[in-house]
Amino acid sequence: MAATDTETTAPERVDTSFTSGGERCAAWHYAPQTPNATGTCVVMAHGFSLTRHDGLPLYAEVLAAAGAHVLVFDHRHLGDSGGTPRQRFRRGAQLEDWRNAVAFARTLDGVAVERIVLWGFSFSGGHVVTLAAGRDDIAAAIVLCPFVDGLRRALGTPPKLSAWIIPRALADAAGRDTLIPVTGQPGTHAAMALPGEADGFARAVPDGSPWRNEISPAVFLTVGTVRPVNKAGKVTCPLWVGLGERDISVHKPAVERLAARAPHGELHRYDADHFDGFLGDLPAQIAGDQVAFLTREGLL
Repeated sequence: MAATDTETTAPERVDTSFTSGGERCAAWHYAPQTPNATGTCVVMAHGFSLTRHDGLPLYAEVLAAAGAHVLVFDHRHLGDSGGTPRQRFRRGAQLEDWRNAVAFARTLDGVAVERIVLWGFSFSGGHVVTLAAGRDDIAAAIVLCPFVDGLRRALGTPPKLSAWIIPRALADAAGRDTLIPVTGQPGTHAAMALPGEADGFARAVPDGSPWRNEISPAVFLTVGTVRPVNKAGKVTCPLWVGLGERDISVHKPAVERLAARAPHGELHRYDADHFDGFLGDLPAQIAGDQVAFLTREGLL
């Protein structure tokens, strides 16, 4: 974290919400903890199935202590947000949630409308790239272990598992309330069953979290077409990209291409798997690097 001569207080977190698709999206607003705050607001959400409780508060607290407003929200149908059926995943709806979150952030007292920063992990990292591409009203973007090449993930899924998921995805897409496990050990029936993924979720989700090991599977009918990396050249704002060197949940070469092809991209490598950014001392290090990035860009 950047050094400061000003005194800071404990992070202040306020429960709030905004409306998206007719549903309430639960959110936390962290106020900046420095007297000379610049009006920057970081809008933050989690990856596939996870909630705002699952490791995001530490990042929000570090960013708020450095002088940013932070808005952390749950997507519709997940966590503390409204929406039925529960555990429903629709990429288009989540992108709409992001757009409404940004619009809401711009109404918060003290936020400068031109100083919005997007922050996403995993699938939400892909959302951030999609949203930032071709826009000139986003001040910067931060993505940690971003899911930016769904084709590679689809090709890496064992054929027997795909054969099990597809009929259930078709049922979900047809409007039947269908859920499958988010994660499981290799060889089991789950959306994310590569080695280490089930253990990663178990380590990253804290006691008391509303996370559930269930998700609707319709997205897997089109996941191969979800390739935000192809939009990298259109992300003209400063882009911070965090890559875990041991991450097998996302395609590392695609993450590297994202940082290389974005006009103002920068790649940060960590000795980490997909979930280590929420464990031990590493989150403080990564958050400090993100603060340094925003400081260099004149946003803190």
